[in-house]
Amino acid sequence: MSGAPRHILIAGGGVAGWLIALASARALLPLGTQISVTHDGADESLGSHTLALSTLPGIQDHHHALGIDDIAALRAARGSFKLGESYTGWTTGGTAILPYGDTGADVGPVRFHQQLMRLGTRVRDMDLAAFSLAGSAARLGRFAPPSPDPASILSTLDFGLHLESGGYARHLRDAALKAGATAVEGCVVSAERGADGRLTAAVLDDGRKISADLFIDATGERAALISGVLGVAWESWAVPGLDQIASALADDSASPSPLTRNEAIGAGWQRSMPLYKATASQIIFSSGEMDDDAAVKRLGGNANISAFNPGRRGTPWSANCLAIGAAACIPDPLASAEHHLAASAALRFLKLVPHEGGGVVEAREYCRVFAAETSSARDFTALFYTAQTREETPWKAARTLEPSAELTRHRALFDARGRIPRSEDGLYNEAMWAAAFIAARVEPRDHDPLANGLNEAALKQRCEQVRQLVANTAQRLPAHGDMLAQLHGSRP
Repeated sequence: MSGAPRHILIAGGGVAGWLIALASARALLPLGTQISVTHDGADESLGSHTLALSTLPGIQDHHHALGIDDIAALRAARGSFKLGESYTGWTTGGTAILPYGDTGADVGPVRFHQQLMRLGTRVRDMDLAAFSLAGSAARLGRFAPPSPDPASILSTLDFGLHLESGGYARHLRDAALKAGATAVEGCVVSAERGADGRLTAAVLDDGRKISADLFIDATGERAALISGVLGVAWESWAVPGLDQIASALADDSASPSPLTRNEAIGAGWQRSMPLYKATASQIIFSSGEMDDDAAVKRLGGNANISAFNPGRRGTPWSANCLAIGAAACIPDPLASAEHHLAASAALRFLKLVPHEGGGVVEAREYCRVFAAETSSARDFTALFYTAQTREETPWKAARTLEPSAELTRHRALFDARGRIPRSEDGLYNEAMWAAAFIAARVEPRDHDPLANGLNEAALKQRCEQVRQLVANTAQRLPAHGDMLAQLHGSRP
């Protein structure tokens, strides 16, 4: 019986390439598999616009599975902590915060937001952050790690990370090389194919050819192998009215907030990701309403600009080539999913490593899970575009974005009684979906009738106790900036 592939070639380093190199080296080198990574120093593996990462809370689990220390990664990547996201200007009702971790407490099957609706609170007036330790701490610029004690309110915290992509990629590279992966200087531009259509050798820009059994395409939007050689089509999730993205990374001495900020403006929206002594920013905008010079000026005078075309490959694992990162999917920045999708892909690959010369069954299962995860990221962002209420031309166009059947189902359930279907994609749990609908100011027609079984006076007292406990605890937490200064020391 044939075993694991003898040689896996990863085309392109960067965050995505070194993630899968690290995962593969740790698991497959003991089986005799050679792991090679071609790289030319550039990192566009997650897209040329991804100068920094704003991650989901699942990054801790991914790091643990890969043997990465969260704090070491944070130090290497000018990192900061992230307790949630804020949305300003998307709808009426002021700034909304989508907090990570627990919000309030469910009563049996009655979700916390249903309890607030039972008390007469409209979604447009709902402030989930006031009942969430993560949300209240984020608002005050404070942070503490979660407690392992379930009796402590600190156990309700959860967090993601803000990471500068270049520093994070170098950290992953060092870890992958230490685990036994091999670095090959050079840029993959094409590949040779056999009579059966499978790739046989990658072709580098200097004419060298490298043979392998399995090829990983981490070349970013260029998709040199999955698109350039195999011709796998791109499914566009383009947002009507928003066709450009500008990205910048600038030094910033201000104390960083543990919050990613998403501010809607007339020509589009701006995203700010605070790092340690730096800020990464993006503007997704309409070229008809804002020219490139204006976008660059808004970001401080120095920015990368490219077309904005989020989407995915229909079959990211085709023949003996697996695409990862932007070669496989470019999620909208609102999804905060770039890291999750790349890390999830790397770890899922290990569960489906094909035997030498095989892979048809494994590729089919891989693509099935990929479709579920990426569809969730697509729908999460489409919710905000279709629910916003701005009247500028780009925003009116954005509201014409056609929601998927799955998002339509989600929206119908929430519109009726504020219900959220069970989510099994791994990106967003039910609490995050509920918080997203509330942040988008989607107003249900009524609440869950089960909430009527709760005593109104007791419920009101209970919610006020939660609010006070959260507020008092948040005030006592350390300042986020002070904690980062201790973790980073004198290094930026």
